[in-house]
Amino acid sequence: MTARPVLDPAGLDTPFADLWVAVIRAGGAVGFAPDAPEAEIRGLAARSLDEVRAGRLHMIALGGPEDLDGVVFLQPGGGPVVEHRATVLRLMVHPERQGRGLGRLLLAAAVDRARALGLTQLLLSARGGTGLPAFYRHLGWTEVGRFPRALRLGPADWRDEHWFQLDL
Repeated sequence: MTARPVLDPAGLDTPFADLWVAVIRAGGAVGFAPDAPEAEIRGLAARSLDEVRAGRLHMIALGGPEDLDGVVFLQPGGGPVVEHRATVLRLMVHPERQGRGLGRLLLAAAVDRARALGLTQLLLSARGGTGLPAFYRHLGWTEVGRFPRALRLGPADWRDEHWFQLDL
């Protein structure tokens, strides 16, 4: 299986939104609490693909419209002093396909894409209280900071946000 950059996300609107909803409902840490309204998730999914179409986000996908297994995005730095870097956003693998190394494959493809774009640094954040911080550390990312109680998933569910950096 190969992860590939998506230059034109035609046909991915519904599959991508379906993937994001499935990941959120399974407890995935990609921007929403597990009980978030589906319309909000689908709305942000549509806006994200609009950003890909406009060239402001780079999308890397595993599979296509009929079998979207996972995605990850790169958001290039927005100005002259940060044009050397990008932020990795929304690394998602369909819940039924997790545990097969697809997240690693997507992340490696994001690194390859960043290098192809001439970038020299990647940043990402991860929700505390999950296995994600350990996952990124294991893959060679350096934790550069932590914001205590930065994420609120519910009235009594506050999580730290961990920030990571990878020099390319």
